Amino acid sequence: MKVINNLLPELYVDKIHNMMSGIKFNWHFLNDITYAHEGPHHRGSAGFAHLFFDEEEGIESECLDFIYPMLLMFAPKDHKLIRIKGGLLLKTGTGYNRPHVDFNIPHTTALYYVNDSDGDTVFFDRNGSITDRVRPEKNKLIIFDGLKMHASSCPTLATNRIVINFNYVCPD
Repeated sequence: MKVINNLLPELYVDKIHNMMSGIKFNWHFLNDITYAHEGPHHRGSAGFAHLFFDEEEGIESECLDFIYPMLLMFAPKDHKLIRIKGGLLLKTGTGYNRPHVDFNIPHTTALYYVNDSDGDTVFFDRNGSITDRVRPEKNKLIIFDGLKMHASSCPTLATNRIVINFNYVCPD
């Protein structure tokens, strides 16, 4: 796992935060933010998502041109983009959500934390034991093997947790 603190200039950081926490931002409600419906860990919190880009669905957000340049700061120039998705979790007492991988193909996942929150990202080994936790801090990016089992957590103290999830394939 690679961690990059202070990825973006402060002005860009604040514009992203204001955009994604503003009244005009187009969030969509999901009963289970992991998109999963089965598995040994049945908890999947309700939350909100915003698709900036989805290769399969052909969905693009009107905000994609504002977010895409961020990807160019850390992804290889010849990457193949799979998806960029915003996620918003609200304060609950549920702990971490269903462990999952975003796609069942070799890929890279990068999580950009839009705000400070206590809703950790939790990582697991093959046996389901927790191996690592990353606390969301505004303007922090973590990059990891997309086939690594992970889970988001709903905050218990902060009002919300906002992330941007990038999934892409690196060239061989």
